[in-house]
Amino acid sequence: MDEHLKEKRLPQNLPEDSLASLNQFGDRIFIYPAKVKGLWHNRRKYLHFVLMVIFLVLPWIKIGGHQAVLLNLPERKFALFGLTFWAHDAPLTFFVLATLTIGLALITAVWGRVWCGWACPQTVFIETVFRKIESFVEGNHIQRRRLNESEPSFKKFVKKTSKWSLYIVASLIIAHSLLAYFVGTDRLLEMIQHSPKQNWVPFLIILFTTGVVLFDFGWFREQFCIIMCPYGRFQSVLMDENSLSVAYDIKRGEPRRGIAEDKSSQGDCIDCRKCVAVCPTGIDIRNGLQMECIACTACIDACDEVMEKIKKPKGLIRYVTESEMTGKVRNILRPRVIIYSFLLVLFIGGLGFQVSHRQSYYASFVRALETPYKLTALPDGSPSILNHFKVTLRNQEFVPMHVEMTFQEDDIKKYQLKLTSPYNPTTLAPGETKKFHIFVNFNESLTGNLGSAKIPILIKSSLGSQEPVIESHHLSVAGPRK
Repeated sequence: MDEHLKEKRLPQNLPEDSLASLNQFGDRIFIYPAKVKGLWHNRRKYLHFVLMVIFLVLPWIKIGGHQAVLLNLPERKFALFGLTFWAHDAPLTFFVLATLTIGLALITAVWGRVWCGWACPQTVFIETVFRKIESFVEGNHIQRRRLNESEPSFKKFVKKTSKWSLYIVASLIIAHSLLAYFVGTDRLLEMIQHSPKQNWVPFLIILFTTGVVLFDFGWFREQFCIIMCPYGRFQSVLMDENSLSVAYDIKRGEPRRGIAEDKSSQGDCIDCRKCVAVCPTGIDIRNGLQMECIACTACIDACDEVMEKIKKPKGLIRYVTESEMTGKVRNILRPRVIIYSFLLVLFIGGLGFQVSHRQSYYASFVRALETPYKLTALPDGSPSILNHFKVTLRNQEFVPMHVEMTFQEDDIKKYQLKLTSPYNPTTLAPGETKKFHIFVNFNESLTGNLGSAKIPILIKSSLGSQEPVIESHHLSVAGPRK
């Protein structure tokens, strides 16, 4: 390369509002965060471990005979902690998604980007699995940087091969666990035991998911948070001056040691840059609230450790709101929090209402349009009225359902009711919808002079070996007016 070009591409000081992971030429600067210890790190470590165990174990838990969480898109059936529903359960799906969305908005408005640093799968798996593998194989952040910048060698080849081999194993486990949420654990075990030729689509999905996880968690990392994740952009709308964030106390820290000429006016910050060294996105928290900050609290632990060594109060970097930084009292009950809370209660209430009023089956009776009724005769020669109905029955459970329609005994005797259908009784497969016709005979006394009446029709349903449940529906019958 020409010497002049080499000189032009030397690192230069960048403006404070530039991305920490890009140089002035737009090339990526790889970040090697230092290991950090402290109160907040321990809290995150335990929470990340619990979340990871939940992710891996949850698909194998059965509630009411069904997988605890199942999102079977091909068959359009879903299970959520004992609640089963199908794609046609639009209100139920809406309330679930709305509750999750508004819940995240409320959490962000009150606690800031706590999701990013504490519960996001990106953070959890990188910090708990991939970063641990990297440190185990390649050493601390200084050793990792030196290894990457070193010339090719057998030692480097062995370490890189070992690291990426472990990455592949971890990615395969994550990909298979993720697939279990979409096809079910029973189906997953069945597919694993057979050749990929018998399950090409799931096999290709596993390969693709493994590749994405490997690429993202193993190499792309913080670039996803900065470039691709929309949540970082949304935070400017969801957060305000009363939202919690990880922030540097400018009043206490400035001017930094080495910058102030008068030692008596020096702030507590000694400009050790340890907060920058431990940051997984490479930012300098002292530059203020930044989109790249995921509120992981690593800088809090690093700064507290330094403050303890120089015998200064902890909390130079801490969880705080912008209003508290300026000496104001934090206002928690502000309009956006009240609105989010109201909507959250509304959606949770709507979800509860839908769940409590949801039946195991759906049934509808629509009178055929061809003829409202037909005059016939009973076997004894007495006049009778025949009504024709189109029936829709849908099984909303994950197990077969046996359904039988009948009338109350007193009504059968009083009105000489008779129900005729080739599909009564019938059995519905899980999620199956059946549309068929029924014919109802009754004597003229049912409709009387009005020419219409409502009669209760009983639907007896049973799931598997369970006891049958009888529910009453109203059937509108028609006859001649007198």
